[in-house]
Amino acid sequence: MLKRTVVLALTVPVVFAVLGVLAVAQAQRARQSLTALDYAEIQQLYSRYAIGVDSGNGDMFGGVFTPDGTFVLPGRTIQGRKQLTEIAASPGDNKGPTNVSHVAVNMVIEPTPEGASGTSYFLRVKIGQKGEPSTLTGGGIYRDTFVKTSEGWRIKKRVVQPAHSMPPTNTQ
Repeated sequence: MLKRTVVLALTVPVVFAVLGVLAVAQAQRARQSLTALDYAEIQQLYSRYAIGVDSGNGDMFGGVFTPDGTFVLPGRTIQGRKQLTEIAASPGDNKGPTNVSHVAVNMVIEPTPEGASGTSYFLRVKIGQKGEPSTLTGGGIYRDTFVKTSEGWRIKKRVVQPAHSMPPTNTQ
């Protein structure tokens, strides 16, 4: 009888400790928390987007979106990775391996039940050449919906809101 009491006395705290650990893990999942690696991978999407579009690297640019990703600009919506890749790869005077134009700053990434949402200011710059001054040519806000796919984190939807404009309806 004493052996059973000792075994029971030792087993009960272990069971409660295991249940406590499981409860904490479940609570973290319920809060839709992101890991440090999640944040780093999502921040990389902002960089790959800018470098891809500025350099004309359509595969890099299109690759930050899900295959059915949506890119919403004022007056225009582009749907699907194929179209996004083609747009970034199209020729232009403002594209090339040393072009710098898109600069994302002040990123805020938050967990959501579907994955994550992101908001970032963006600046458009024109780097002066041959003695010309560099200029700020525009800017605004990216409003993003991120999902984790078999390829890693990707942009499901990006809404571009130009600076000083009214917030778009249904951004996420």
